[in-house]
Amino acid sequence: MSYLREFSGIGSRPYPIDHERRRRVLIALAENDMSISDLSRSLKTSRAIISQVINGRRLSSRTEQLIAKYLDKPADYLFPFRTPDEIKKMRQAEQKASQKGTAA
Repeated sequence: MSYLREFSGIGSRPYPIDHERRRRVLIALAENDMSISDLSRSLKTSRAIISQVINGRRLSSRTEQLIAKYLDKPADYLFPFRTPDEIKKMRQAEQKASQKGTAA
């Protein structure tokens, strides 16, 4: 499976943080007066995994579907598909931000 990700240009974990998907899920959680911890308990999944999926660091269509169903939102809205080029740009932006932080 990792060969396919490398071949497709997506790369390997951890994936870069996807701020858009994080924002969308956090808004849906706020609409339901829930926290990530509440969601993880409700789905009987570790908070770390839920957090990684929400942030885009871990790609799991199963967990994305569970979250979307629980929050009564379309999965493709909460977790938009990213092309390899988009992921590459997010990774580059994250690396650039990280380099700025260590240069200070």
